[in-house]
Amino acid sequence: MVPHIIYGIIFVMLFFFTIFPTAEMESVGLTVDHLCSRYLSADTDYVMYQLKSTSVKLLIHAAMPFIYVLFIWLMMWANPDEMMVVQRQPSPLGETVWDVFCSAAGTLLIVAAVSVFYWAQDGWSNHPIAKQLQLLTSATLPDWRSVATNINDEDTKIIIRSNAISTLVVTESWIIKTNMYVHNIIPQSEALLYAYKIDTKEVITDTLESAEFVNIGVKPQQQSRIKPFIIRINVVHIKDLRDRLQQPILVMPSVQFRTLTERFVEAFKEEVAQNPTVPSAYVPDEGDCCLACLQAQPDVKIAKYCLDVDAAGSVLPEQERCQPCGCRPLWCVSCLATWFASQQQRAERDTWLSKKTTCPMCRARFCVRDVCYLEGRRTPPAEEVQPETEQ
Repeated sequence: MVPHIIYGIIFVMLFFFTIFPTAEMESVGLTVDHLCSRYLSADTDYVMYQLKSTSVKLLIHAAMPFIYVLFIWLMMWANPDEMMVVQRQPSPLGETVWDVFCSAAGTLLIVAAVSVFYWAQDGWSNHPIAKQLQLLTSATLPDWRSVATNINDEDTKIIIRSNAISTLVVTESWIIKTNMYVHNIIPQSEALLYAYKIDTKEVITDTLESAEFVNIGVKPQQQSRIKPFIIRINVVHIKDLRDRLQQPILVMPSVQFRTLTERFVEAFKEEVAQNPTVPSAYVPDEGDCCLACLQAQPDVKIAKYCLDVDAAGSVLPEQERCQPCGCRPLWCVSCLATWFASQQQRAERDTWLSKKTTCPMCRARFCVRDVCYLEGRRTPPAEEVQPETEQ
């Protein structure tokens, strides 16, 4: 039974990555769309491409269990000693399970083939996407083909990938969410969008990173046969989406759009609040403003407090140690945190707080432990310690 298990695991992985291709597979063209590009590109318009693409995907996905059955049968014929499905004392349960799987695989392929054949009748009028477009007809767009032509004519569009099987397409007049086999389509003039939830998900790019995704509900403004649906996109794409929409996105009170830098600034402030404060001798005059934003008063100073050791407790070499900063307070904590973030590598976002950068003015190297609130500007929770007098 070992060969069956090995081949079964391989086919399960192949089936999974056929449905959910990775970025690496897409880069080398190992996707259904690319492998069937000759057939799919025969029609250049967008809607016909989607009609054929969803049909091809259904056939390929439905055929994979039957291909596995054919492969096992072929291996049994080519190497019967190694591929023993029926042993000397066969298990009735095992035989039943295998027979049911073979029958289900064949039935699934037949049903998929019949479905695609039905979809293709009358110029694809029976396809679920065509039926979705039929719900959008009007006096100026009397049938689904007119609606499809209207969508095809709008060349200016943005495409935002939600996940491996779903993409958001926004044109000047339409909002389209592509799914595996069925799409959601609604005119912009009739759409009401509302952001109701933001969640964090670990995503794999070059490294394992945290990303924020916003869940946006889409529904018709009035009673309609169009079904509401949900789109889920990375927060970094929200500005592009807002720029393309005709109407603003309603934002629930619990939803706050924050960029990576804004989230880092909050974490930076929390760390600085644990550092000691500097004495009132460094407090700037009332009329002084932060050199970056020119709005808030300077409330922090770079004063060396770190111990110049690494995570293991070893002393850092001279070229990696923090340095004294002789500048007077010139920055508010938010602007200094923004500067700190701008000097870091985005791929290392999870370790930004442990990194170092240089003072914007004197270029003295510092870390977050060297940033201290001015006395009286904010009382941090950590015990206050007076810094050494700078030379």
